Amino acid sequence: FSVILDSKRNIVSYEVICAESHMADKVAPILEPLGCQLRTVLLPELSETELCRELATASAALAGGEYYSAKVFNEAQNLKIVARHGVGVDHVDLEAAAEHGVWVTNTPGATNHSVAEFTIGLILSALRHIQTMAADIKQGTFVRRQGEELGRLTIGVVGAGGIGKEVLRLARAFGAQALAFDIYPDEQFAEQHQVTYVSLDDLLQQADIVSLHCGLDDSTERMIGASQLKLMKPSALLINTARPQIIDKEALVACLEGNGIAGAAIDVWETAPEPVPVDDPLLRLDSVLATSWAAFNTLGAVETMCRVAAEEIARVFKGEKPLNAVNTPVL
Repeated sequence: FSVILDSKRNIVSYEVICAESHMADKVAPILEPLGCQLRTVLLPELSETELCRELATASAALAGGEYYSAKVFNEAQNLKIVARHGVGVDHVDLEAAAEHGVWVTNTPGATNHSVAEFTIGLILSALRHIQTMAADIKQGTFVRRQGEELGRLTIGVVGAGGIGKEVLRLARAFGAQALAFDIYPDEQFAEQHQVTYVSLDDLLQQADIVSLHCGLDDSTERMIGASQLKLMKPSALLINTARPQIIDKEALVACLEGNGIAGAAIDVWETAPEPVPVDDPLLRLDSVLATSWAAFNTLGAVETMCRVAAEEIARVFKGEKPLNAVNTPVL
């Protein structure tokens, strides 16, 4: 552990780096009583070299969306835990972390409700043209655009984990028919909520709305490409609040330009946290509803993520095994 002697209080402190400005105040009540010294650095904005320098003396990182490469773990010799503020760990080299004795944790379940509600919001906005009519009326145009009701349609969820199940549950409350694709079907959930598990191809062919909620790994990268998009109905919508790399972007642009599907709602972008370039081909299309990777971002979800991540750091500092470890470090 990296320790700092606090001469005023004559105690030893562990240095904890908070990756985003909102984190420190939320985690202080949990970590400061353990002798932790918190330091906020906007890690997602740093280069790999800058990240290595900032983590050089740190015992723990309360991590955002920055990349933790093998080089980072090799140079951050005092690091004992990377506690991800969120679910995805595709930005962390888990093998390198384990080799260097570093725990990696996440906060499963913390954003289930927030992301699911946002997903339903995107679906309703796209079906009822809410964003377009809001822009129309501010520009002096009064047009009633005819939409469709979610309850009359079939939703297909790709990746029925915690978030995907919550989307299915909410969609069923509207009266929608529900399909799901997942490598680990939950038959009890399916029976309880009248959800039918099907193959990916069948889901794409049958669903009016396809919503992506799978994690990113080798099996899901570019899972939705040209051949998959061709299976979808011309009237269908594609929703992505998961990871940008799950969709082959060039294939989606071509599909939308050719009216292969009716539209898409995209919350996740490769450039984040940097702004999406204004000339991005998806932003040029009227059929795309674009938002700024905000599905997780509610007061309750952020507070829960911070608390759970801080509790994991506290466990490691106490010599305990974290509850939400996603790797097994060599200790």
